[in-house]
Amino acid sequence: MKSNFQNLNFNIMRTNNWIFLSLIAVIIIAGTSCSSSNANSSEEVTVVEKNDVLRHVVAFQFKDEISAERREQAVKDFLDLKERIPEILSFEGGEDVSVEGFAKGFTHCFIITFADEAARDIYIPHPAHIELAEKNKPLMKDLLVIDVPGEI
Repeated sequence: MKSNFQNLNFNIMRTNNWIFLSLIAVIIIAGTSCSSSNANSSEEVTVVEKNDVLRHVVAFQFKDEISAERREQAVKDFLDLKERIPEILSFEGGEDVSVEGFAKGFTHCFIITFADEAARDIYIPHPAHIELAEKNKPLMKDLLVIDVPGEI
C-alpha cells in the first residue's frame, strides 16, 4: 500500500508533466500566431520557396595511364565552365570520397545545376562545353551523364 507521501509525490509529478506539456503547447501556438501576424504586417518577411531546377550529374573515370597532373587540369577545366557558361547556377563535385564501395569504378562526380531544361539545352551545344568535351573525352575510361529534377 502506498503511503500518503508517495501518492503526493506521484500527483506532483503528474501535475508537473501537465504543466510542462501545456507550456510546450503555448510556445508552439504562440510561435505559429506570431509567424502569421508577421506575414500580414507591413514588415518585410523573407519566405524561402522551393524552386524546381535541373541537376546535370556527370560521373567519370580516367584511363589508368592519365597522369595525376593531367587529371587535375581536366577537373580544373571542367569546373571553369561555371565562369564561361552563364546558364550554370551552381557547379560542385570532385573526386570520390565514399567508403561504401559502390562507385563502380567512377572516380569523379560533378553536379551542375540549371534553372530548367532550356538552360541545360543552351549548355550542351555551348562552344565552351564542346571544346572541353573534345579535349577531355579521350582521357576517360568511362563516363556517365544523367539529368534529374531538383529543388533549391
